[in-house]
Amino acid sequence: MMTVKTQITFRDFLMFHLKSSLTRLIAFPLLVLSFFVLKQFMDGESERDILQSASMWLGILFLFIIIRSFLRLRFAFSSNKKIQESISYTFTNEKIRTEGETFDGEFAWDSVHKVKENKEWFLIYQSAQTMNMVPKKFFTKDQIVELRNIIKNNKVRSKLRND
Repeated sequence: MMTVKTQITFRDFLMFHLKSSLTRLIAFPLLVLSFFVLKQFMDGESERDILQSASMWLGILFLFIIIRSFLRLRFAFSSNKKIQESISYTFTNEKIRTEGETFDGEFAWDSVHKVKENKEWFLIYQSAQTMNMVPKKFFTKDQIVELRNIIKNNKVRSKLRND
């Protein structure tokens, strides 16, 4: 049995979502820009005008996406009071127990949809869309190894790191 006490800040939440959506944040403006450049080129615009317009619109679109993402994430974080609480996770070979300031619950490992581990988080999915975000900064190295072993022993579908 292992217990870890965690607290997610807005900065943690923001950085997690920005890193996980980085491809989308870059790919979408570039895709829109390529359609814009293609249209301008087909309309017979000069290369200089196309480059100037494309640069301006890329900057505006990128800025809009960043501001919109920040505001959306700030609203999502501030409207979810449970994610802002100190949360204690107790991991056993049979189940996971979560205890916050206003809630507590538990679920068995065999009900876990999947677990993903990245450099900074354990993401424990209870369904394809619902996950517990557990920051690794609150774990010791030994606790990380122990949790990986619990996950493997329970044959939970997972993507775990090897470090």
